[in-house]
Amino acid sequence: MADKLQTYVQLAQDTARQVSSSHRAWTDYLQTAARLYKYPYADQLLIYAQRPEATACAEYNVWNTTMHRYIRRGSKGIALLNTSGETTTLRYVFDISDTGTRRTSRS
Repeated sequence: MADKLQTYVQLAQDTARQVSSSHRAWTDYLQTAARLYKYPYADQLLIYAQRPEATACAEYNVWNTTMHRYIRRGSKGIALLNTSGETTTLRYVFDISDTGTRRTSRS
């Protein structure tokens, strides 16, 4: 688990350097960040690094219980760093493109 965590920490650092390297890279990042404005900067960086076309991200439980949508089989989550506890862990969010609708789904 520590190797996986270190991989995502390194990915965030590399992405921060990459988006600040040119005007075009910064603009591309800002387009993703504008769609995901409720997430902090570190989460926006990781979402951009893993899935720059993401439009609406939420955790598994939010999609299921609040939005009444299901996560499609085989979908890969977007790993984010969870620094809320004593140790840093990973948490996963899914883009709306990874979900399917039910009769009672919210738009």
